[in-house]
Amino acid sequence: MAGRRKTVYRSPRVIVEFDLDAYRSGMRRCALGPELRSSVDRVAARGESFAKRIAPRTSRQHQHYADSFRIERTTVTLPKKRYPMRRVCARLWNLAPHAASVEWGNAQTNGNGHRILGRTLENLQHLSPR
Repeated sequence: MAGRRKTVYRSPRVIVEFDLDAYRSGMRRCALGPELRSSVDRVAARGESFAKRIAPRTSRQHQHYADSFRIERTTVTLPKKRYPMRRVCARLWNLAPHAASVEWGNAQTNGNGHRILGRTLENLQHLSPR
């Protein structure tokens, strides 16, 4: 059973049509499929490794921060006007109670944080293909 078709090219001898419903279902399979999940997992693991490597370890509290990174595998729905689409994603969290102070600083550090997760994101963006 064919879905809604849209003509994308027409000539005297050829008509090319695009099945929108089949396209969306194929995109959905790709966006939630095991191949993309595997790629997302690899990027998240690379981010976790980088974050642990640059995390401060000057005190017992900082060591706890370095050991508190976790990866959450999930999906996210990207908003689109008519057809929102779910995609696989991974989130890198630091669950240490003092993670915000390490990231953004506090009164003791005059607001100078280490920006571990921010620097990790910058590193991952630098490594991604353009």
